[in-house]
Amino acid sequence: MNALLLQARAAPLWAIYVFTVVGFATIYFGLGALTAWLTGHVFPALGVGRKLELRPVRPGQIGEEVRGSLRSIAIFGVYGVAAVAMDRVGWTHIVWNVDLFRLPAELLLLTLWNEVHFYGCHRLLHLPWLYRKVHHDHHRSVAPTPWSTFSFHWGEAVLLGSVMLPVLPLFDFSAPALVLFPVVSLTLNNLGHMNYDLVPAQGTWHPLAASRRHALHHAKVAWNLGFLLPFMDRALGTALPAHEGDKVLQRASKPSA
Repeated sequence: MNALLLQARAAPLWAIYVFTVVGFATIYFGLGALTAWLTGHVFPALGVGRKLELRPVRPGQIGEEVRGSLRSIAIFGVYGVAAVAMDRVGWTHIVWNVDLFRLPAELLLLTLWNEVHFYGCHRLLHLPWLYRKVHHDHHRSVAPTPWSTFSFHWGEAVLLGSVMLPVLPLFDFSAPALVLFPVVSLTLNNLGHMNYDLVPAQGTWHPLAASRRHALHHAKVAWNLGFLLPFMDRALGTALPAHEGDKVLQRASKPSA
């Protein structure tokens, strides 16, 4: 494995780009298909949880989301190249070997940083001008789907895709952590866009309530700006009050005539 990583370190930048884009796309559409199957068939058959937004997706929504997601993944590939290029010129120091003892800590650190980075970018995107010109593209998916996860305006993809770059000069992350983190991030992002409440009886502090919190954000766009965990919203006053969330869910649970 370490020899393979060393070969990857010396690969041409175009190959790094192709690897990043193909890897992202494989994970994204694989996890999306799995999420759609679980929420559309498995969980309902087992009597687990409930669908949140019962209004149907609008005509053409899925195709629009897939095209937007492919555009975002193409932009994210540039960041993969940037990370390797920064390492090659000495601006960062990526550890090109596998260390199973440090890997969980690195993934935890990246997950927590992603919470902070996402909240800051997301709050910026909800400023009136940026919301109208950029972020509104994502909110066209009133009923979220797994394919809406990366369905962004190109400007939003540039902003959110920058998550790794600010921390790479500050910490010597290993290459396996940088490769595996997108799997972690996409799994959590799918939870937020699955439009299915796995723990309807639990409070909004429960990690699996992320789907409920983000579905409420798509319905009440000024609230619930966090990623997976609610601590940023709680601390900075953007958590949707529970009674307001209950009203939204009651309306959403009534299918359109």
